[in-house]
Amino acid sequence: MALNLSRNTKVFVSSANGVPTAGGGILTAYISDSGTGYAVGDIVTLGTTTGSGANAKCIVLSVDGSGGVLTIAIPNNFRGNGFVVDEVATSTATVNFAGTTNSGTNNGLDVKVKTVTGTTTQEGARAGTGRFKGNETDCNTFRIGVLDGYSFSQGSESTDVTINEAGANPNRGSKRFNDSLPPAEWSFSTYVRPFVHGSASWRANGTFDMVENILWSALAGTGLSDATGSAIATSTGSANGALVDFIESDKHELLKLNIFFALENTTYRLNDCQVNGAEIDFSIDGIAQVAWSGNATTIDQVTTAYEDPSKYQIEAYDADGASLTHSSGNTDTYVETYNFADAVGPQDADYLRNKLSSLYLDANAQGGGKASGGLDNRTYDINITGGSISIQNNITYVTPETIGIVDKPIGSFSGARSISGSLNMYLDNKANGSNQLLSDLSDANDLVTNVFDMRLYMGVAGAVGSEGDAMEANDFTAPGVEFNLPKAHLAIPAIEVADLISVSVEFMAHGTDLLTGDEMKVKYLGATTHSQSGYLSTGAKAVDA
Repeated sequence: MALNLSRNTKVFVSSANGVPTAGGGILTAYISDSGTGYAVGDIVTLGTTTGSGANAKCIVLSVDGSGGVLTIAIPNNFRGNGFVVDEVATSTATVNFAGTTNSGTNNGLDVKVKTVTGTTTQEGARAGTGRFKGNETDCNTFRIGVLDGYSFSQGSESTDVTINEAGANPNRGSKRFNDSLPPAEWSFSTYVRPFVHGSASWRANGTFDMVENILWSALAGTGLSDATGSAIATSTGSANGALVDFIESDKHELLKLNIFFALENTTYRLNDCQVNGAEIDFSIDGIAQVAWSGNATTIDQVTTAYEDPSKYQIEAYDADGASLTHSSGNTDTYVETYNFADAVGPQDADYLRNKLSSLYLDANAQGGGKASGGLDNRTYDINITGGSISIQNNITYVTPETIGIVDKPIGSFSGARSISGSLNMYLDNKANGSNQLLSDLSDANDLVTNVFDMRLYMGVAGAVGSEGDAMEANDFTAPGVEFNLPKAHLAIPAIEVADLISVSVEFMAHGTDLLTGDEMKVKYLGATTHSQSGYLSTGAKAVDA
């Protein structure tokens, strides 16, 4: 019996489920001709086939004394497409891990396909949405570093039928019926981790990015970073950094994800995931974090190595295919840069200390000024002691209610977008401090809606922002993250009594109007460079998804 320890869990997030949309991905195969002159670690392009198969590669795991291949690894990204049973794929090129073309002594490797995929997943029969890809600018699968306390589950809806009779000896039986599966629920927290791509990374050298990029993409848009419908625009300039906005989120359905929880002995796939909410925590004694949560239509247990981004298929030499053995492995060397991109290591990206966070808060004169029950033009000088920002998509899932079968959710749609939060601060009497803010808001009794230019700088201490700064201003130095709310509405602060008297201020981000999704922008600037052999922004060994 094998148990699963939660602290050994790896989490992968992808816009694909690993199955080629056209089908014909390799499911099982064997080495029919081991060839000669190969070395362990060689990456072999299987470019010539006896049929219509394409885009297949393999990695040499072991060889005999003459360099004949004994075993190979085939990660999902290398499984190809368009293959049929008994099709033979032959080596046409070989490079080592560093990408150097090997000498001409290696040749003759043949791989014969035994079984192939259709156009659906092996578990759950989900329609194929493409292979995993963990390299180059169009990579679609990422490892995400999550904190302890993650969760995922799917319950069931049921109906109880009972008998309710009068009399001396009434029948008192009851029976339960399963009606449907409600949407699965998931949640986990990640650190806020900006970084900058180096010369060996999946985006261009000098590009600002964040480890949690794909989650922001699904929270606020319909496409992956820098693609059509994307909520994120990466850049090499500190003026923009990696910029998140919500303009593309005015859609019925946002980007759907597949989330994989790879436990020690089991992997679960959450299908058609939507990111319903994110809460950014400004607790000053901690490291900057985001709590992500959402739903999925169903949960599948993945037993096929090809459909697990953390694994690869292992195939062996067998001249006639009579005694085939198939196994799998999960060594990162043979999946990272092919199946997924990974920047979660301690040296790959920055961590941000909330203790260094800063607030810029400014109000232009409005409502005729303070003398007329409005607000005067003022820039406040306030140090926060904590706070949070909550982003909610209010997504609703739709589930049929057919008698006699257990229905499952068929899809979802987004509701009203809400960006709100709170700030905590000590009550002080310095010029333009928290007491001034309390007084100003309390006296603004002719303003049912006020407008503040509010910017929260996470992990950034010292001088930040000035009146009239645009989001693209170079107003802070990396590493850090700016949350820019140009039209924040602040509620009247509430006084909280403790050893030190404090003030709590709730706020909501407003757009230019109700029809414009410009309530907030988020800018990431990283200082730590991610550069690792095997990654390239173009020309990597990974196959297009």
